[in-house]
Amino acid sequence: MKSSYTGKLTRLDSLTSFRFIAALMVYLFHVGIWSEFQTGYIGVSFFFILSGFILTYNYSNKLIHFDKKSVRKFYIARFSKIYPVHLLTFFFAVPYYFFIPLKHEPVLYVFQAITNITLIHSWIPFGNISFNGVSWSLSNEMFFYMILPLVIMCGYKFRTKRLVLGVVIAGFSFLLLTTLILLPPANNFSRWFAYYFPVTRSLEFIVGIFLGFVFLRTKNLKMNVPKGIFTIIEVITLSLLILIIILSPNILQNLRYGMVFIPFMGLLIITFAFQKGLLSRLLSNKVLIYLGEISFSFYMIHNLVLSYIFFLWKPQINQNLLIVICLLLSIVLSSIMYRFYEEPMRIRVKDSLGNKFYTQSVVESNKKVV
Repeated sequence: MKSSYTGKLTRLDSLTSFRFIAALMVYLFHVGIWSEFQTGYIGVSFFFILSGFILTYNYSNKLIHFDKKSVRKFYIARFSKIYPVHLLTFFFAVPYYFFIPLKHEPVLYVFQAITNITLIHSWIPFGNISFNGVSWSLSNEMFFYMILPLVIMCGYKFRTKRLVLGVVIAGFSFLLLTTLILLPPANNFSRWFAYYFPVTRSLEFIVGIFLGFVFLRTKNLKMNVPKGIFTIIEVITLSLLILIIILSPNILQNLRYGMVFIPFMGLLIITFAFQKGLLSRLLSNKVLIYLGEISFSFYMIHNLVLSYIFFLWKPQINQNLLIVICLLLSIVLSSIMYRFYEEPMRIRVKDSLGNKFYTQSVVESNKKVV
């Protein structure tokens, strides 16, 4: 089974910049800015789609055969990327619980700590927002990483049967859409199923995978489209997303958690991936790219900054000024964490686990020979 997606992979700088914009939308949601538009939900949904797109773009050729070695290397790479930061921010969050009145029995907090550290808390219909609250999305990402190699293999295997794949995706979408419409929006179970449950949110990730396949097949085509036309297309896709965000307060809440935005964000992602318009060039400046590179650290640290300063300390200064201070502090801390912890630990854990499994595979091979 040979990949038909050939060609050198170029950096998708404009999409890297969008990562910070999405993280910033989550920040604005947490400080109550434009709360009627629920920008945090939109930012997380964008992350899920973009994650499927980027991982397919980077790993599809490596995972096509679904062989044990390639899948293992992929799992190690993704674990090394997210878990060290998750563990660090978990321990940063623990002291917060000593400064606030506990609302539940201690045993619940122990249970939350166990499910949080093991990244299974999104699978549980209660208590899934704990310690560093944003970590629930990493629970989803871990599930997405687990299924990615299988989805990519199936994508290649059935690439000549696109109608079958289309019917499967459309059927899953219709079933999910119907369920979300029928579920009562003011129900805790409905919120968990619509927003936190990894299987529900996997639709966004799978859409990202599908768009990644489409982009890989089309990125090297000779398209004699003027840059001005591409700029107009970029403006249109961005405008459509902004329009649906403006209209979203009138949409059923269960759909606002992400599903209603999928077509618009997917269109924006694949449009800006080509990087042929003016907006793409504006997004590809060094500052925004750097902010995009540290966006994971920013996403993981900003909630702690807000918890300790904005909600616990509550300094008596102008509210807007405090929001700006917390934002700048989050950016500074995320830059430090990225430089001195996230990247070094990613490399260290990746190398350590890689060497461990390599040693095990050599031992197993020698046993077979003997």
